[in-house]
Amino acid sequence: MADTTLSVRQLLGLPANGADAELRAGIPEKELDSLRAQVRKVLKGTPFSGLESAVCEKFSNILEIDPVKLLAGAWEQYSLLSEAAKQSRSGETVLVPLAEHTVVSKLSPFVEIQAAAFVKKIDFDVTLSLKLKGLVVNVESGEIRAIEAGTCEGSAKLGVIGMSLSEYKIKPIPLPGKLKLRIPIHPGGSDGGGHA
Repeated sequence: MADTTLSVRQLLGLPANGADAELRAGIPEKELDSLRAQVRKVLKGTPFSGLESAVCEKFSNILEIDPVKLLAGAWEQYSLLSEAAKQSRSGETVLVPLAEHTVVSKLSPFVEIQAAAFVKKIDFDVTLSLKLKGLVVNVESGEIRAIEAGTCEGSAKLGVIGMSLSEYKIKPIPLPGKLKLRIPIHPGGSDGGGHA
């Protein structure tokens, strides 16, 4: 079975090359005109549309975050998973079914434009509210190593410069048979158990 990947960008439904119109809509016209004038002054001969496309593409790249990593990070303090982590240190693999629950994650990505002395930082806000059903967490050697089965649905909000741009409904997505975490999560925070 081929590995299936999923990113925050895909959950938001944004194209890989950016979302020019949506992101531009969040910047007040007066500020956008000022930004265009400053960029033209510094980058003589460079069309502003090319810069806009580059910013939108960079924003899309920033959102190539594995949402499973966000979910697993939210589970670090669950006592049920902490107990499973202790039990699995003996070499046993522990499968922990999780009750239906919602995980909310807030991200604050930004794109910075730099050209000579000109610097402009564009702050974005992304809020994911994901309802998880039927998940089974795989705990081995004191770490969350994988998530098996289940579905994910919910909503996501996108904002720029403190203004709300749009909200997306995330239709139920069946998670593949087993999602292995690239970096294992240590449930229970720092409990003094030596992690290799």
